[in-house]
Formats: sequence, structure tokens, C-alpha cells
Amino acid sequence: LKLYIIGEPVEVIGAEELADSLNRAEFYPDDLQAESFFAAAGFLEEDIIAEIQDEMTQLFPSEPAPVFNDMNGLPPETIIAYSYLNVDIEFEYPFYAGNNEFGFRDSNGTVTEVTSFCTRPDSDSENMAREQVDVLYYRQGDQTSETEFAVDLCTYTNPYQVVLACVPLQENLGETVDFVERKISEFTQDPNYEQMRKLRPAVTGGRFGEQPGDSLIVPDVLYKLTHHFTELQGKALGNQPWLDQGYFIQKALQMIDFTLGRTGVILKSDAIIVIPPLGGAPQLRHFHFNRPFLIYIKKRDPAASPFFVMWVDNAELMKEFVFEAQ
Repeated sequence: LKLYIIGEPVEVIGAEELADSLNRAEFYPDDLQAESFFAAAGFLEEDIIAEIQDEMTQLFPSEPAPVFNDMNGLPPETIIAYSYLNVDIEFEYPFYAGNNEFGFRDSNGTVTEVTSFCTRPDSDSENMAREQVDVLYYRQGDQTSETEFAVDLCTYTNPYQVVLACVPLQENLGETVDFVERKISEFTQDPNYEQMRKLRPAVTGGRFGEQPGDSLIVPDVLYKLTHHFTELQGKALGNQPWLDQGYFIQKALQMIDFTLGRTGVILKSDAIIVIPPLGGAPQLRHFHFNRPFLIYIKKRDPAASPFFVMWVDNAELMKEFVFEAQ
């Protein structure tokens, strides 16, 4: 919307803080492969919906073309903005499915037994599922719950990397990512980095007898969300000339489908914004008194009463038009 239609940061009257936050969440196309996403915006009168559906069919033939409901009755000047993301990351070697329940403790301390995938702590260095994991950061805490770590689940995935990190949540997700990236960079400076970056395999025999290897257990994540940006809906665009033309956000929603499992990651997301002009686009007005009308004359004073009032409903009171040849 900002790039294709407005041409500047989008202003929304009555939702300035959220609009500012969304504007600052800058998206750089270079961060994604071109074949992973699609975005377009335009006007109904320019057949933007057909254009979006045609492009989506060509770029993502295995996915159904997007359906735009509730478009009937919208004026042709309505703005439609649409974006789609589709990323499928397959691990080189599938992890093992967890045979037992895995206790996940949320921030409130509630523990829920969930399914998971894992490496086997008794597997040796030849186990490829274990070998593909890269430890990006590790700091031992005084308690298990205080230990911080981050891993790359599969070093073979390209061009995308799947990073999981157990760290304290910062002020927001952006700052949390920055925190993890700093810790990853610092971890590479550890003199034992090369030994610590891989999951240690099980050891048999030796000084301490049989020793299990490092373990990795990750809960299966199945996340589906449809989010309506109710804070934006019904609000007017603050940018000109859209403000003067009465454009307002009728619909703003995002749908996310995310799966993390033993074989990889699948992420699909699409977003739709519908912005019609209030009551349609401004129409050329015609002040043609071609039917009965009222005339009254009064002082230019709101409190004054008319001293002449007339209802004109008879063409006999008018002057007949006579065509005169030039």
C-alpha cells in the first residue's frame, strides 16, 4: 500500500500509533527469495483482483487463487492491497518423533504436555539428524531455566535458516532478535567455539564409562491465526489526497499458517486491505433547476425571516426559449 499507492508512510486518523509501528516494520524484498512472496495493490476499476488472481496462479500453481469476498457494491475507486508469503523449508534429515510427552512451561508457569521431535542422546556422531544441528549460542545458567541457547536446526537449508532461541524476551520481538544476533556473534569468539557449536555425541567406554550425548527436544508447533486489525478498520486515511476524498479502511486482516515439525517448516501468510472512498468517489455535481423549486429572499442574517417566498411549479412563469439562426 505504501509503495504502490500512497507513496509515503501511511497515516491513519485515530490509529496513529499502530500505523507508525507498521510503517517502521520495514520490509526489504532482498530478505526473501522472489519466488517466496507476492504483493500488489491497485483499484477495482483497474481489475486489480483479476490481476492478483492471475499472478498468484502463475507464481504459486499448487495453491488456490485468493478469493475476495464482500466486494459487491464497492465503488470502482476502491483500493485493494494484497500480499502473500509461502516458504517451505525441508530439513536435510528428519528428526526423530518424540515417544513421550514433552512438558512445555509457559511464562505463567503452566506446564502442558505436548508432542515433540528430537535427536537421540544415545546416538553417536554418525547420526545425521544430530550432525545437521549447529549450536549458535550457549550460556550455562545457575538453574536449567536460566540457561540461554540458540540453535540452527539444519545447516543445510538454503537460502533460509531456521533459528530457535531460549532467551529472555526483550521489549519487543525486534529487540529480542537483535539480542540473539549479538549473542551469536559473541559466541563465535569463544576459544572453544568449534567444539561447542556441535551437539556432542554419546560416548561409550573411556574414563567415565558410557555417557549420553547432548539432547535436543523441540515441541511441534502448529499455528493458525486470522487477525483482524480492528484498530484500523473504519478509520480514515490521513494522507492527501485520500483524506479529502474520504478514503477509509474497511477491511484489514492477515492470515498466518505456520508449522514446525520433524521434517521442516512451512509458513504461509496472506494479508488483505480494502480501502473504499466514503460513499464512493466524488461525483460531478449538477445544479440544474429543471423541476419545481423554491425561491426566497431574506437579509443575509441567520436570524432574519424571508420577506419574499415563491414556489416555482409552472413553466408559464418562465421565458420561452426561441432558437435564432446565426
